[in-house]
Amino acid sequence: MILLIESSAEYPSVALVTESGLLVHLEVGEVVQSHAELLPMMVQRAVEIARNQGAGIEEVIKSQGGMDADKTADKGFGIFTKGITAVGFHEGPGSYTGLRIGVSLAKGLCFAEGIPLISVSGFEALGAEVLRSNESSDCVWVMMDARRDEVYALKLERISVTDSGSDYQVSLPICAMILPDDRIGEPDEKTYFVGNANEKVARLVANSGSKFIDLSPRADHLSNLVVSKFQANNFEDLAYYEPYYLKDFVAGIGKKFGV
Repeated sequence: MILLIESSAEYPSVALVTESGLLVHLEVGEVVQSHAELLPMMVQRAVEIARNQGAGIEEVIKSQGGMDADKTADKGFGIFTKGITAVGFHEGPGSYTGLRIGVSLAKGLCFAEGIPLISVSGFEALGAEVLRSNESSDCVWVMMDARRDEVYALKLERISVTDSGSDYQVSLPICAMILPDDRIGEPDEKTYFVGNANEKVARLVANSGSKFIDLSPRADHLSNLVVSKFQANNFEDLAYYEPYYLKDFVAGIGKKFGV
């Protein structure tokens, strides 16, 4: 089992997947910016579920005709036989504090259990999810709020559709962008925007007919990218790994003690 951790967004989330990428458990926090309080408990609960001795996961899947993430979370603690074999983590960018909390948990688990850490782009994973679930889309912009008129942005474009899914390319890697920006071009009805900055995007970017999806990075979105790296033995160096902050953290002056 691979444990997935998403701590860059407003709501922390964790997920468990099999090595084939099948989602078997998902848990999402319900309080905004509650990472320090909730995420450790969520990860602990997920690890306990994965290590519990019970019916084999293959038998459970067959008996239930597939695994729905929300329903599976309520099934109890007796359906997993395998322990955690790796930890997948959204590398960022995102909440500085959230990323620090998440990577500390991920690295701690990996050090303690002697298992690898896998880091992937949650932006790419979220964009790929939109392309998979919206066949009419040719292009998707993943944009997350980054204060004022700035966003963190990534662009994916569909290349083709095959029996195994949609092939895509990253046509603009993750960058900090102040809106409006000429790189966005003129969106049309096949351009999708996803993330928590849609209000800002709609206000500042010409978008005749564009589609907006209010969805932030979530742990289960990481599944395909993490499993692919796991099978390729593409792991991070635990001693030196740091999240991708994109920009340096700037601490503000507290109002109480400001000069």
